Amino acid sequence: MHPADQAATAAMTRITHGQPPAPHAGRAERAIQLREYFALQLHFAEVVATKTALPLVDVVEQYTNLYKRFGFGIWPDTPRVPEWYHYTAHLQTLATHAERLAWTHAFYAQLPPERLPIGRQQFGCFGCDVPDAEGRVRIHFTNHDTDGTSPLSQAKSDARWQDLQALFTYVRHTHAAAAQSVLGESWLYHLDAYRRLFPSVYGESRVVQTGTAHVQGQTCWGQFLDHRNAVRPALREQLLANLATLEMARLWEVFPLPTYRVQAPIQAFYDWYKVA
Repeated sequence: MHPADQAATAAMTRITHGQPPAPHAGRAERAIQLREYFALQLHFAEVVATKTALPLVDVVEQYTNLYKRFGFGIWPDTPRVPEWYHYTAHLQTLATHAERLAWTHAFYAQLPPERLPIGRQQFGCFGCDVPDAEGRVRIHFTNHDTDGTSPLSQAKSDARWQDLQALFTYVRHTHAAAAQSVLGESWLYHLDAYRRLFPSVYGESRVVQTGTAHVQGQTCWGQFLDHRNAVRPALREQLLANLATLEMARLWEVFPLPTYRVQAPIQAFYDWYKVA
């Protein structure tokens, strides 16, 4: 068994037997950073559950980033992990927001460090999945540049360009036959500083995502965190205000910034990053 899996199993055994969870090395500090982020998502779930009469645990599972943030993956793609049931079983016994937040904070703190999904490769702040059945290479952004300044600042544009050049060099050398296009889904395509990193044909293809499938991911919820993992006050207040006029059939519209879907032929990226 992988050491991280052993740690998770031991932690969940403590929880199952009513023992307080022990913070995992390195997670306690991150749990403190993300406490307000958890609070925002729980408040969102509580409001949605009240307005729709849906069970709170169902809303947390389907419309927040917690399952993925805990490091469990994206649940529609695979069966839910047993640890998730431990979390939700206790969550549904709690009566107040403060109790739910305390439990979520403690639960996150005792989990092992997150690992990359199977098949994903990471290059600085950018990662990519293997080409799917349609030849699309999905790319992802995660802030691994933690010196206290924004990873998308003008001063770091060269570093991000180098991340992407390394990524697409890997794709061309490893998946040349399979890779046909590049696919992205994120609120980040709202930002000029982000779109400028890519070929113009890619950014110009953006369309707003509707529906709720993307609401579980960082592609949507990431807009509320700055590069220090602090919640952005203005966006938090806008979300809370939008909840007052929530229409479940158009749930995605309560988020201040839309999530975009973009796609372009992969040759445009080889040309842009000068990949031989």
